[in-house]
Amino acid sequence: MLFKSHYTTHKSIRKHITTIVSDQVFMNSNIVTLQECWAVDNESYNIPEFEEISRNRLMVRPQAFGTINFCKLTVEPRITDRIEIENGNSNNHVEISGFKLDNRLTIINIYNNPSSSLDLLKETLLEVKDYIDESENILILGDFNHELKLGSPLKSFMLQSFGTRLFSPRESKQTARTVIDGGFGRIEDYNVEVFIYKSYASHHKPLVIRVHEL
Repeated sequence: MLFKSHYTTHKSIRKHITTIVSDQVFMNSNIVTLQECWAVDNESYNIPEFEEISRNRLMVRPQAFGTINFCKLTVEPRITDRIEIENGNSNNHVEISGFKLDNRLTIINIYNNPSSSLDLLKETLLEVKDYIDESENILILGDFNHELKLGSPLKSFMLQSFGTRLFSPRESKQTARTVIDGGFGRIEDYNVEVFIYKSYASHHKPLVIRVHEL
């Protein structure tokens, strides 16, 4: 197995840090991506054996913004690039952070505010193309806040713009019966397994992604 990734939405990483550290699925992952973190500037989040790779929306006071990525200390030397993209304003915003692993796989973490238009989400996603090659393996994970069920215009956009397909389950991962969290991929060099589990630190059901080299 190349790595196991865990991602979910956390409304306030500060509030739930104790729960996160006691979550064995989280702690046994190599890479963790979080959205809607309510993180603030000049505040670090201590997770044993993990290193923060990148984050965005460093706010002076906690707000419903942002993404953060962590990796195990043993994985950090394999991080070859970091990505941070932001677009919009306080009422209509999209944040993207990411990184490259071994210069072979780019992982993108996205939080799209529920008030943001699909056009703003598409515009921000297209900026990712500045960081990747057309043939590069890529995973795009996160809280899209746009429906991902059959017939979704976002799914069509992702296929046309990035050549990525939705590999995460189409069942709901939050208390409302919608599918707004997901993972898209163009991963020709890898085999991917995806699982849903319940976390007490989030009202969304996190995804666990196992990535194997072919």
